[in-house]
Amino acid sequence: MRHRYLSTALALALIGGLTAGCGSDSAGSANEINLIMSNHPWQRAIEPLIDEFEQESGVTVKVQTFAEQQMRDKVQLNLQSRSSSMDVFMTLPSREGPQFAKANYYEPLDERASGAADYQVDDFPEAVRAGMTVDDKMIAAPINVEGVVLYYRTDLFEQYGVKPPTSLDELTTAAEQIKQKSGGKVTPIALRGQSAALPFTFGPFLHSEGVAWTKPDGKPNFDDPKAIAAIDRYATLAREYGPPGVVNNTFTQSSALFAAGNAAMELESSNELSSIVDPKTSKVAENIGVLDFPAGSAGSKTTVLSWGLAVSSFSKNKDAAWKFVQWATSAETQLELTKSGIAPPRTSVTEDPAYTATLNTETLKQWNTALTKAQSTGETEVGPVGVAAAEMRKVIGDAVGKVILGRASAEDAAKEIQDGLTPLLAKNTE
Repeated sequence: MRHRYLSTALALALIGGLTAGCGSDSAGSANEINLIMSNHPWQRAIEPLIDEFEQESGVTVKVQTFAEQQMRDKVQLNLQSRSSSMDVFMTLPSREGPQFAKANYYEPLDERASGAADYQVDDFPEAVRAGMTVDDKMIAAPINVEGVVLYYRTDLFEQYGVKPPTSLDELTTAAEQIKQKSGGKVTPIALRGQSAALPFTFGPFLHSEGVAWTKPDGKPNFDDPKAIAAIDRYATLAREYGPPGVVNNTFTQSSALFAAGNAAMELESSNELSSIVDPKTSKVAENIGVLDFPAGSAGSKTTVLSWGLAVSSFSKNKDAAWKFVQWATSAETQLELTKSGIAPPRTSVTEDPAYTATLNTETLKQWNTALTKAQSTGETEVGPVGVAAAEMRKVIGDAVGKVILGRASAEDAAKEIQDGLTPLLAKNTE
């Protein structure tokens, strides 16, 4: 096996001594690339297929996989040191796109993508393409599409006589009923509480009340009473009906809890379907329903996003890097990835009979319906957009976390977010 896989433990050790390594340009031959990925459903689906790409292209792919935050650290250090030892990397443009584009970290892909006759850029929906574009430049190629959906235990809802929630008010009611009728033996809902991860699932609460992250003038929108209400609703769900230690949880812990049969609902990415329906690891695989994000006063407006594959502007093997990106995001490869539960961002794949035929259970049909709706009604901003995206998401997550822990009121949190975001958003105009 030519691939080089790094465990999380080794990744942490590597990052500790990375500075010197990133400074050295250890690029390989023109037919060898270094790929850095996050531990993610798409990553787990694509890795077994890379041998096929190597055999067809003659390009050797050296793979490094890290937990998400460690991946971000690794990528950031490579880019800041202008190292050519990284050629291709996973990126979330809705988070770091403006920051990386401003620093010229991305190799623009427009000419390569439009020049490849069989690549068909227009096969990606307009909203997906827009999510991969900064300052009219294509900075990455989309590898998936995901949105926040509500998973629920059909058996428990039937046993307890609970109505599947279609609104945010009904969501809270369902959580309370499950808490009472289970005698506290079942966690009503698993959701994110970890600071950096929380904005992804909190955003729909805000948007479904008709509130954007920022105002038209670019200033934060958390002085809106509806923003305070959204904070209070999310924090109440997490505090009163979420699992112990919820402020430490992200998608990994939520899906593990749900798959083990210890939670009645999970508010999480549509990407997590593969983690909870596998009968080898899930105790509830036969009893999962999937719902749209529950509607607020402004309707159901979930967070919808795509991860992308980017080529480092410092790569010395950009032709080989593009070959990999082109293959990984082609219709053929994305059709193959649907077998692992990866929602395709290409229209032709979503309509391909080979894909639609695989939606052969009620769970899969409901999942596809919710995801399709998310692409047409969802909001693409995971958090406030800007060069300080990571810092802004932390401001939001930290403040909401205090409300979850009972250390602050929703009003206090909203003011903290308003004050914290103001100088960070100002950086967009500097």
